[in-house]
Amino acid sequence: MSDDKITRRQFVQTAATSAVSAVALGTLLSACKSESGGPAEKQGEQQPAALDCSDVSGLADAEKKTRESLGYVEQTPQPGKTCAGCQLYQLPASGTGCGGCTVVKGPINPMGYCNSFVPKQPA
Repeated sequence: MSDDKITRRQFVQTAATSAVSAVALGTLLSACKSESGGPAEKQGEQQPAALDCSDVSGLADAEKKTRESLGYVEQTPQPGKTCAGCQLYQLPASGTGCGGCTVVKGPINPMGYCNSFVPKQPA
């Protein structure tokens, strides 16, 4: 019967191996999840191919500064937070291309982001 007992050393080794395996599995699943379709695809947003909305030549200096101070960028650094998913975003008249914003003036990339992001309310 004493052969069926597990030693303290065996228990610690098994626990450590299990913990490392769990962390590795979690990391692997997280990596697979981000490669197989990010939040934009889950929300039904289409990612525009190389859409350039950076031409601010028609803006006044104050509008350019506001754009910079709000941290507007063409590609969101935060998954799930895109201009297209923001309540302040205005769709372009054609339905595709650069849109607008009620806070940030100038052309707005639907996959962009700024610090004034407000998630759209469900319909």
